[in-house]
Amino acid sequence: MGTRDGSVWASAAPAPAVLRAGAILDALADARGRALSPAQLAAAAGGIPRASVVNICAALHERELVRAVDGGFALGPGLLRLSQSYLDALDPVRAFREQVGRLGDREETLQLATMDGADVVYLAVHEGTVLMRLTGRAGARLPVTCTALGKVMLAGLDDAEVRELLAGREPFEARTPWSITALGPLLAELRDARSAGYAIDDQETADGIVCVAMAVPGPPAAGQPFAVSSSLLKSQATPARVAAVAELIRGVVGRMGGRG
Repeated sequence: MGTRDGSVWASAAPAPAVLRAGAILDALADARGRALSPAQLAAAAGGIPRASVVNICAALHERELVRAVDGGFALGPGLLRLSQSYLDALDPVRAFREQVGRLGDREETLQLATMDGADVVYLAVHEGTVLMRLTGRAGARLPVTCTALGKVMLAGLDDAEVRELLAGREPFEARTPWSITALGPLLAELRDARSAGYAIDDQETADGIVCVAMAVPGPPAAGQPFAVSSSLLKSQATPARVAAVAELIRGVVGRMGGRG
């Protein structure tokens, strides 16, 4: 999401120990809560020497970024503090929380996400009064090609930019039998999204779930697009209900973008 433009990077040389620490944290994240031994971490992090893994994990443990578990290591609670600080610093996250906080009790669950490469990254969730089985929680990543959030943010690009972004990725990841896996059908859906002003994921991410998403208007913050979505059970996703949810989202993103 970041760039190296600007004088602050003029003499920068990435510190090897920090790069190794990042690789270790990535490996633990990929383990999805399972503790990894130093030997497993050494292999998963790209062949870092086992002794270096132990030393780096000791430093990360001091900062609560990892915790010692069952003879190995897992992600630590300090990461939650850092991630929350990151989210708090994003104006769209604050704006989203302000706007959904004004909605009162509603059954709809709303989600805010951004796009990082070919992934949707979920940033915040506002729970509705009706529990919904969601595929994206804050911090989760899903493909842009099978999510309404991803498609509506892709719709902000032209077709040439979409082709460049997704070059070499076909067939796209299929999360369900309804997922779009080819560029041609995806570009057709993006044209529909540009015309309608919102995108739909019709059981493409999870069976039985329809998702409606709309982009936050205005120039992308720090070069990043943002979008808001809400999900419905397929059995409830009548045209009238989809239109009503789209109108709810339109009000939220419009006020976030200063247009409401």
